[in-house]
Amino acid sequence: MRCSTRFALTAIAASLIATTACAIGPAVGPAAGPTASSGPAPNPFLAQSYNNQTHWNDAATDSVGFTVPRGNFEITPESVQVIPNESVSLPLVMDHVGGQDIYWWWAGFSLRKVAVENGKLTEIARTEIPVRLPNYTPVTPTERQAQAEKVKTFLAARDEAGLLAYMKSQPNRMLSFAEDQVANGAVYAVLGRDDTFYGCSGRQIFRIDQLDPKSPTSGMTPLRAATLPASLFDNEKIKRGKTRLPADILFGMGMTYNGYLVVNTLGGKVVTLDRNSLQVIDSYTVSGADEMFMNSFATGPEAGGGAVYVASNTTMYRLVVDIHGKIHDDEASGAWRANYDRGVVMPAPKIADGTGSTPTLMGFGPDEDKLVVITDGARKMRMVAFWRDNIPAGWKARPGTQSPRIADQLAVDMGPKLESVQSEQSVSAFGDYAFVVNNIPTNDSPQIERGGGFTSLINGATRPGPSGVAMLKWQQRTHNWKMQWVRTDVSSISVVPMISGGGRMAIVDGYFTNRWNDRYHIGMDLDTGKTVMTIRTGTDPTFNGLYSPVKVDAEGHLFYSGAFGLVRLDTSRMKRVTGDAVTTAQRQ
Repeated sequence: MRCSTRFALTAIAASLIATTACAIGPAVGPAAGPTASSGPAPNPFLAQSYNNQTHWNDAATDSVGFTVPRGNFEITPESVQVIPNESVSLPLVMDHVGGQDIYWWWAGFSLRKVAVENGKLTEIARTEIPVRLPNYTPVTPTERQAQAEKVKTFLAARDEAGLLAYMKSQPNRMLSFAEDQVANGAVYAVLGRDDTFYGCSGRQIFRIDQLDPKSPTSGMTPLRAATLPASLFDNEKIKRGKTRLPADILFGMGMTYNGYLVVNTLGGKVVTLDRNSLQVIDSYTVSGADEMFMNSFATGPEAGGGAVYVASNTTMYRLVVDIHGKIHDDEASGAWRANYDRGVVMPAPKIADGTGSTPTLMGFGPDEDKLVVITDGARKMRMVAFWRDNIPAGWKARPGTQSPRIADQLAVDMGPKLESVQSEQSVSAFGDYAFVVNNIPTNDSPQIERGGGFTSLINGATRPGPSGVAMLKWQQRTHNWKMQWVRTDVSSISVVPMISGGGRMAIVDGYFTNRWNDRYHIGMDLDTGKTVMTIRTGTDPTFNGLYSPVKVDAEGHLFYSGAFGLVRLDTSRMKRVTGDAVTTAQRQ
């Protein structure tokens, strides 16, 4: 995955096997801002929006040209709105409909259609899905808010055992709320043209349509789902592999530029489907005996609109989907493959070896190098850039690389105190900038529970979290990476970071390492790494983004879904802080 969403899969319980058997460019629309870098071309089969899928766009850049204001802020009641979810929630996509920005938010076990009216989130429509999880009883929005308050007290007391017992006791399966999205919810999603919402979980894909795509207040249809054939999944391969997951499942989702829905599986298959009927058209299987997909993928207009950029734990691929939906891996069709360093098996939250990131595309202008980038599996990961289209004439493989397809690779070294540097997030890219985070805690003490939600709640709160973020910059003239800056005093727990091009900053949701259990949104200057924006949210786990991507709108308001609901933050209504000792020190 490319996301922290991927981390959510690391603790899937054995119950998943039973559950899945019955479960079900340049920016368009609002402008991306005057400082926006050239971005991916709009996909004609998706909503014409800067945010039409989990990772923002087809290139999975996790960036936008909009400006997030600089400064130091503390939240106030009027600056925050939260819509409680049913379970942990991830996808948030949008489109401009009838002159109005409309959002589609996956709330756990329902799709909510939401608008901002008079500065407030307002639900327009809702489609619920069947919940076939054992021992699940829904809770009310008020009860969900009470759960967040109760979790806050356990975190403040550093009572991990008490928190674990509480989460186990909750009727809405709170302990497994992250894993439940993989089995019976949605992790990856795309918003099609006419604002059809496509999602997948377990072994099913589904779509939810608008009753009137031209009306911003239209209702939505019931869910229409299709279960993929059992022959596309290989549980035995998963058991033989080095992953901790018990069953083969769907991972990522995307749409090719020639109009085919695509998904991939943990067991190493890429599958094309008809976007209308949801029927399977073709499938491709990797050749390695222990080769698996543990991330989502990017798509591009190359190769006649059929380019799919997907990385296994050993190999980076460009597969090509033709006009009939058939998948090709031969050079004559424009496909290629290149090995990279799969590294070693790392502790949780890593699933296994290989990359922890969904491929990200960089370089869209006429004079820019056309790249696809990932982090590799080395103990101190490298940023690896592949030529995504034609390899330049006369190009020779760089020393230490496994393929001439690799344009360059550079170790993300955060110093001797961090022996392991590995990310479960995809690379955030804007122009020549590429931002990464470390998700592996140093000297992590044993945990009483390895569930994804529990781990993301306690890391940084009851115990130190992982530390380290870094910015690299691609050098167009010399075709290589340059380390721009490194920060070891910042901790990003599990959200997918983003870059605000207009604000000239990379943004994470996490902590300063000298102030645990005091949460901040932290914006760091693209060029210097200095802290240029903070939003202090304190000890309230409502603001824990969990595995969701941080997103913003055209006015610079932050949106993200996470542990307890959809959060909207408006800095214009916040309290500006000038004397905060922590953030002041970080700005020096």
